[in-house]
Amino acid sequence: MKLIIDIPDEEIYEIGKEALKKKIEEYIEFIKLEKDIKELSQELKKVFSEKEYWQEVEKSREEAWQEYKKDLELE
Repeated sequence: MKLIIDIPDEEIYEIGKEALKKKIEEYIEFIKLEKDIKELSQELKKVFSEKEYWQEVEKSREEAWQEYKKDLELE
């Protein structure tokens, strides 16, 4: 599929062709990431109920906090 965007030459020169191209490419990568995250979310919903999901999140938070505290010098 090919998408054509009509941008006046003056705007391209003002923004800069390479800068504009880079921004568009970054935005496309962001959209792809967003799509992947939505798909992952759907897969997680198939594996865990919402209650189970939040229990796992809380368990992970607690484990991360305990690991973090181990690295602190509290004395």
